[in-house]
Amino acid sequence: MPRKPGEQPKYMDIADDLRRRIEGGEFAEKGRLPAERALLKQYADKVKSAVTVRQALGVLRDEGIVESRVGSGWYVLEWRPIVRHGLKRLKSEQWGRGKSIWDVDVEGRDPVPDGVEVETLSAEPDVATALGLDAGELVCRRSRRYLVEGVPVLRSLAYIPEDLARGTRITQIDTGPGGTYKQLQEAGHKPVRFREDLRCRKALPAEAEDLGLAASAPVVELVRYAYDQSDRVVEVNRMILDASRYLFRYDFSS
Repeated sequence: MPRKPGEQPKYMDIADDLRRRIEGGEFAEKGRLPAERALLKQYADKVKSAVTVRQALGVLRDEGIVESRVGSGWYVLEWRPIVRHGLKRLKSEQWGRGKSIWDVDVEGRDPVPDGVEVETLSAEPDVATALGLDAGELVCRRSRRYLVEGVPVLRSLAYIPEDLARGTRITQIDTGPGGTYKQLQEAGHKPVRFREDLRCRKALPAEAEDLGLAASAPVVELVRYAYDQSDRVVEVNRMILDASRYLFRYDFSS
């Protein structure tokens, strides 16, 4: 029977109900959802095809709620979200004392940088604009993916003007205690304020492959700008985060 105008697909009805049941703790004891055949029987009043059930499970998988284990079935995803403290992590008393800005986020789960690459290259037009450079001027690009508990959670591409990175550990794989911001501070360009722009969207194919996501999974694209005391942009960092792995938290004082 065709859908009425404005009526959502049947697989979305099933996804909504399964989400409600998961949030209600129905599958908490074993974490395993009923087999697809059993779900088809449970929702026989809504659908007649196992394909529709798989579509519903696919929706929950893309939301980071369930996962498929080959040969075993569907399970509620057991993952403790990374609480990303958007303000606390960037305070100078964090990185200025040689700490990692991750320390306030991962709660004892050490992030592991994977495949760090550092290179000096000509700035692409959008990067040059962001850094206040002329097109083609040199920048130091630091690319790395981060794993938490063995799971890819973030890809970072950071760009620093070459004249600021030159002669510092920014050009090395290991930037040392406090990271890039500590190195900029020691070079006389301490970041004193930051701006972050965030937007949610579907992962591009290359991003999905990089982070091990389903093709249509949501990601957060976060671009951070670091400014020194003269209001010069000393770093722009474009990050792609697996949206299902994070909780973004901002604490404000009135």
